Amino acid sequence: MKYLIYLFTISCVLIFPSFKNNTKYNPSEHSQDSLQVERNKYISSIKTEISGKENIAVHSVFKYLKVFGGFPAENLLIAMNSWSRALNVNCGYCHNEGDWASDSKPEKEIAREMSGMTSTINSNLLKNIKGLKNESPVINCTSCHNGKLKPALKIKD
Repeated sequence: MKYLIYLFTISCVLIFPSFKNNTKYNPSEHSQDSLQVERNKYISSIKTEISGKENIAVHSVFKYLKVFGGFPAENLLIAMNSWSRALNVNCGYCHNEGDWASDSKPEKEIAREMSGMTSTINSNLLKNIKGLKNESPVINCTSCHNGKLKPALKIKD
């Protein structure tokens, strides 16, 4: 399972320019809607908390991680911001903002399960689809959610 999560994380790395160009994440470069402004506050606060530990393995810096591992701690903030943008929610949708490690919200476990699903699709299923134009196809949260909390179940004409 950790291997699948690692593959999913790598797929995120290939999708988002801040990873691809190996540059530091800068929230001011992204959309500044009200949710993003709120997320930026949390990101800045957590970046301050982990200062000096950015390049340590994520599971050594953050408590109670059940899904993530195998990458630097600073990348968790990028992944969380990407997920929340993909669903158009703030951090408090999945997390107890007073205790980030808490599993008190069922949405947090759903996010873990969705992460596992995308990892399975990316590592096991996409490679079996012949004729895809993109040689390294990847799905992520945005593939289905596209900025909405609930993915569309039917395509509108």
